[in-house]
Amino acid sequence: MPKISLNKWYAGEHWTIRNKLKETYIWIVKSQFKEILSKDSIYECEYVFTFKSKPLDASNTIAMVKMIEDIIFEDDKWDIVRKISISSIKGNEDIVNIKINVK
Repeated sequence: MPKISLNKWYAGEHWTIRNKLKETYIWIVKSQFKEILSKDSIYECEYVFTFKSKPLDASNTIAMVKMIEDIIFEDDKWDIVRKISISSIKGNEDIVNIKINVK
């Protein structure tokens, strides 16, 4: 997955670049997630980002979390996705592991 820092997002990156990143995320996430999660349940999610070099601060991964969330959930309102936790660590590859608990 392309690494996207919230700082860069805030800097006003051109919409065409943001749109291309979104399309890349849709392709990657949908290749791993076969179903959209229904709005008829309540979810708690844990995102663990691993980066080969220069890990982002956990809070700077929120743009990535938001794009993923918009892809995997039918709806992500406050009463559906009630909790998220985010970790960022250094590792051997750029990946995100997502654990979703249905409440």
